[in-house]
Amino acid sequence: MASKKRLPLAIALTLALAGMAIYVLDQFDDDSSRGAQAQTADASTSSQPSVLYSIFDPKFNLIAGNYLIPSGWQAQSQVVWNIEHFSQPLQLHSVACSADGKSALEFFPAEQFVWLVPRSMARPGQPLGDGATLLPPVSAQEAMQYFEIAKLRGSAENLKIEQIVPVPELAQRLAIATPAGAMQECVCAKISYVLNGQAIEEEIYGVKTAFNGVPSRSYTAGSMVQYNWGFGTLFSFRAPQGQLDGQRNNFWAMVSSFKPNPAWQAVRAQVQQQALQHNNWRLQETASSIANANKLGQMVVAGNAQFFANQAARREQEYASDQMRLQARSAPSGVGSGMSQTEAFGDLMMGRETAADGSKHDGYHNSIWTDGQGNYRPTNDPNYNPNINSSGSWTQIDKMPLGR
Repeated sequence: MASKKRLPLAIALTLALAGMAIYVLDQFDDDSSRGAQAQTADASTSSQPSVLYSIFDPKFNLIAGNYLIPSGWQAQSQVVWNIEHFSQPLQLHSVACSADGKSALEFFPAEQFVWLVPRSMARPGQPLGDGATLLPPVSAQEAMQYFEIAKLRGSAENLKIEQIVPVPELAQRLAIATPAGAMQECVCAKISYVLNGQAIEEEIYGVKTAFNGVPSRSYTAGSMVQYNWGFGTLFSFRAPQGQLDGQRNNFWAMVSSFKPNPAWQAVRAQVQQQALQHNNWRLQETASSIANANKLGQMVVAGNAQFFANQAARREQEYASDQMRLQARSAPSGVGSGMSQTEAFGDLMMGRETAADGSKHDGYHNSIWTDGQGNYRPTNDPNYNPNINSSGSWTQIDKMPLGR
């Protein structure tokens, strides 16, 4: 199913196979993981004895892959599938920690981004509902600085970006080949912060893959060009301040030891195809009134030009809804200076909206009613009026606009 024009969903040496980043500084619950197997082995770059840890996929009762961790360390993983995310139906995250929990290797889910031009699009950084995120193509260093660090470690205490540097040899070290028609950039971000009262230093590594723009056509906006890019590989090393250099060989030994399970990889490919076919069915249902719906229905594989056209068609409906919400946020008379860009970005990432009185509401709505007593009734029904058959007094309030 792979195509030279499609951002690959799996790169063999990474555990970041798909989907959203999970913000984890602590370990997962035991119910969602399997422990390390008691199989002793020696890593080629480390003299410390190691054991083999297996990543378990509970949905298919299969081991997804194995990697070595130092003896005495603990590792946990989470494998989650969502067929609605046809671009990235898999979310896989794994973390291995030292006995004291202060040192850790963490594999993050992959990040897939998409951008369409020409288009006046709302809210870069918004998840598109298919496993990808709306974001214009930027360099690996810029993506790491302005998106990934904020997403993965934005809530860390005393967070400081020490350095972000290119690491051109990273892909070769991990044996990650550049897909045909794509460009790769490798980057490392060195950060520091405080975790549970302990000063921590961390290095976050990423391999970014970007494809040339692919012409597509939206049946409401006409011809467009779609850019697909993202981090297929994301992982980090962390240790107490001043100790990372001494543990680096152990960290690289763990990363280099990962071996995927071919049987699980075959299942993953089947699920990817099912997710695409499921999305294809939905597109056919929603496009029944469009004259060339049969052309849309021919999309059965990821990565070809028709697939991108279908993605654009579906997203057009989302963008139109976004534009309506943005227009609704235009400042009415009597409303104050509006919310800051920082607060607006916070609403975006949390999937919520702010009313003119400062109240926060999950999701996005056509209107919000309040009784002035701290009670709210958000709704998307244009005919809804809570004053009907009610003894209360409800009034509509505006959305909080951006500051001028």
